[in-house]
Amino acid sequence: MTIADIIYQHVKALPPAKALEVLHFVEFLESQPDSMPEPRANEALAAFLYSLPVGQCSDQEINTKFQALRDEWGQPCRVNALK
Repeated sequence: MTIADIIYQHVKALPPAKALEVLHFVEFLESQPDSMPEPRANEALAAFLYSLPVGQCSDQEINTKFQALRDEWGQPCRVNALK
C-alpha cells in the first residue's frame, strides 16, 4: 500500500468537513517550496547534541555545583577590582 492509498483510506472515513480540511492542507503543502535543511546543518546539530555532557554527573554533583553558583551569586559584587 502506498502512502497515497493510506491517506485515501483515512480521508474516506472522515466527515466531509474534515475531508475538505485535509484537501486544503494538501493544497497548502503543494504551494510551499520544497525546502530540506542542508545535511551539513543536521550533522553539525547532531555533533553538538552528542557533545553535551549528558549523564556524566550525578544529581548530587549537579546540585553541589548549582549550590556553589548560588553561594557565589550571593556574594557582594567586587566592582572596585575593575578600576
